[in-house]
Parts: sequence; C-alpha cells; structure tokens
Amino acid sequence: MTAARLARALAATPAALDELALAIASLDDEPGDEAAALAALDSWGDQVRTAAGGSRYAGMDALERVLVGAAGFEGDRADYDAPRNSFLPQVIARRRGLPIALAVIYLEVARRAGLPLDGLALPGHFVVSYALGPGQRVVLDPFDRARILTRADLDVRAERAGTSLTAEMLAPASPATIAARMLRNLSASYQRRGRADKVAQVAALFAVLDDRPGRFLN
Repeated sequence: MTAARLARALAATPAALDELALAIASLDDEPGDEAAALAALDSWGDQVRTAAGGSRYAGMDALERVLVGAAGFEGDRADYDAPRNSFLPQVIARRRGLPIALAVIYLEVARRAGLPLDGLALPGHFVVSYALGPGQRVVLDPFDRARILTRADLDVRAERAGTSLTAEMLAPASPATIAARMLRNLSASYQRRGRADKVAQVAALFAVLDDRPGRFLN
C-alpha cells in the first residue's frame, strides 16, 4: 500500500510532494494525523500568500515570519537522526525535524502561496532556494531557522562533505530526488537502531523509485 501510494504521488503531474512525504511517513510505527498536517500546510500557505500581497520580496519575508516566527520550525539537534524527524506529520506537530523534512514544509507552503521556492540537494544538508527575480536567488536553511546562506557558506558545507560545490547541486531537486534522499536517511536511521523490518520496508520503496523511467539512483 505504501509503495503504491508513493508511486501515485510521483506519477502525478506535477508530482505531489506533500503526498510523497505522507507516503513515506506511513512507515512510522505510530502514523501521525495526515489531515491535520495537510490542514496546517494549507493554513500557513494562506497566511504567507496574504502577507506577501503578490510581492516576491515580501513573500520571502512572509515565509520566515510564518514558519519560523509564528510556527517556530527549526532543526532537531538533540535527536537528529530519529526516524520521526523524517515523518511529515510528526515534524509538523513537533516543529522539529531533519533539514529535508523541514524543506518539504517550506516547499509545500511556498507552493500553496504561489511563491518561487526550490529544494537544493547539497551534500549532507538539504536547503531551499528562493527566486527574487531573474538571476537573483537567495538560499535559506530551514534547519537553522531560515538563515540566509552565502556562496561561501555553501562551499564550506560541500568541503565538510569531502567534495566541491557543483552546478548540479545548485539545480532544483526533483520530487524523486527528494524521496530518495528521505529514504536514505530513514534506511540509515533504522539500520543504526537494528530495525531490519523497517530497513526492508524502506528498500521496497526504493524499488518504486528504481523502476521509474529515467533512473536517477546512483
């Protein structure tokens, strides 16, 4: 059921990122309230759209005010790799999560508000990129309360991961890429906890991605 749901979310045009994240969250031993999670995203999207008033510049500020100032989202540093930090309903309820799970919230709120936000799959740390205008993009770190990252910051992150920043890393991440990264995080988390049953379930979802036209997995 979970695999079929993930496949449907990826097949949608455009791919439904919120549904994709909820399909992955169904791996949770105690699944959260999906309806409440979607309602929260809808509400925040409405708030951001109203505050933006059709302005891209105001829109970026509105995202920060709503998701950080009002909702209080930030990274979970105390229990970083816990599976719950990858599950959308739990992240929304707790206001804490992994970088990529927080980024999904930013992306879905921005989509609902009609704002130009993309995900960037940097090595070791997922962030988002906001288009202020032609050739003008601002990179925000949802894990660090929407802190603006400079090019030097991005280079340092890449160096810490043992690589150099490339154009591919700065390209918008596809929903399938986001799904693969979330599943890798979960697989590693479950392996560290000795949950062979969950590792097998994650592998079944990877098979859905691997079977899609235009394989992207390495």
